[in-house]
Amino acid sequence: MFKDVREPAVAGQFYPDDPKLLGNTIEEYLNKVDKKIEAPILGIIVPHAGYPFSGQTAAYAFKQLKDKTYTTVILIGPTHHYSLEHASVAPFDAYRTPLGTIGVDVEVRDELLKSPYIDTIRDAHLPEHCLEVELPFLQKVLEGEFKIVPMLTGSPTWDNCEHLAKAIVGVIDKFENRQFLLVASSDFYHGYDYEECKRTTSKAAEYIANFDPSGFYHYYVDNLRHDIHIACGAAPITTVLLVAQRMGADKVELLHITNSGDVTGRKEGYVVGYASFAILKGKHGLSLDEKRHLMKIAKTAIERAVKGEPIPKFDAGGFERLARKQGAFVTINKHGTLRGCIGFIRPIYPLYEAVKEAAIAAALHDPRFPPVTPDELKDLEVEISVLSPMVEVKDINEIKVGRDGLYIVYGGFSGLLLPQVATEYGWDRTTFLEHTCVKAGLPRDCWKEPGVRIFRFTAEVFSEEEIE
Repeated sequence: MFKDVREPAVAGQFYPDDPKLLGNTIEEYLNKVDKKIEAPILGIIVPHAGYPFSGQTAAYAFKQLKDKTYTTVILIGPTHHYSLEHASVAPFDAYRTPLGTIGVDVEVRDELLKSPYIDTIRDAHLPEHCLEVELPFLQKVLEGEFKIVPMLTGSPTWDNCEHLAKAIVGVIDKFENRQFLLVASSDFYHGYDYEECKRTTSKAAEYIANFDPSGFYHYYVDNLRHDIHIACGAAPITTVLLVAQRMGADKVELLHITNSGDVTGRKEGYVVGYASFAILKGKHGLSLDEKRHLMKIAKTAIERAVKGEPIPKFDAGGFERLARKQGAFVTINKHGTLRGCIGFIRPIYPLYEAVKEAAIAAALHDPRFPPVTPDELKDLEVEISVLSPMVEVKDINEIKVGRDGLYIVYGGFSGLLLPQVATEYGWDRTTFLEHTCVKAGLPRDCWKEPGVRIFRFTAEVFSEEEIE
């Protein structure tokens, strides 16, 4: 049926070559995972070491795919044996594992090859293990027949990640009848310091879980300058996060994190970090109790700050979601008129703390207004906006009024408008862009200029009245 089949390169080395033993090994890993995410999954990030080392960590992500159906799986990994300038998509018709043969989605592959940033270099794929080791897991967990598109990344530059992400998004948009899954294959720290492995893998995982591809990528680059290798698959991870953001994913969940020292008990010598994640598509909003807890923090912080009283020591109230770092704004209105609005664009604080700090700043430090006085407290209405990660806009047609907020950066100028602002004033896309430029202190049509960076984001917005 298939003329050009890529045979296993590392069966019997990285994983068992006996079909029965391989199947049983994977089932044992999967059975140890009791967490199951029911939300739609757009992608996963998984390690690619030998199964005895990273198989259990990988199983945490693959278990989330069990009984789900995808027609095309795009696998992206780093090359360990061949130097590539650009990405390379596998030229084969199929891949064989001890569990059977998987066809390549040739139509998707051929469309990807129209990009000048994607090649097809056979020799790069023949010995490569980073994608091969993921295939038996996919064969065990996915329902129905699926095809794959195996890709290896080129030089791990930000531009290469951007170009590859753009090409993948364009292909996914074209083949809208297919159900795509993204798989980024990467181990983490490689080196000889166990404590450094734990620290850098944990920090890298934090950037990924915060859905911050830029933060993760620059953390990788900063460490590389000091000869610290935090992720062999930094480019695949960055690319998949960029694709996922542009496809509407709104959450990344860290599923498992460990390292070879913990797995084997040998913490001296060479050590490698492992982590797995699920990228979720759809809305994962705050619960009513979580919203009420945040509103109580905002209201209390405003009242205490305005009266000059000590600010209580707040916490997440037992809600895991509120302890995660996330951007947030607090808006204060008085009789329906804006009285103050300040927040944090990036996820630099746990959400509960971001709300506290934003509430105090909105009441006392918005430069557009005098500080709120105690006499005004009874007349204030508080609104909280919890921000999604920022997604850089490459085509203004991506911007949807009513869904997106805008953040524009040019030189030393920047300005942000929340999604609800455009809705309240009835602006169209162009008007929204113009007003965001003005907010940044720039000419109205500055958004058209080369070098201007435009970001979009969504926000979960709720007022005190709505959650009573």
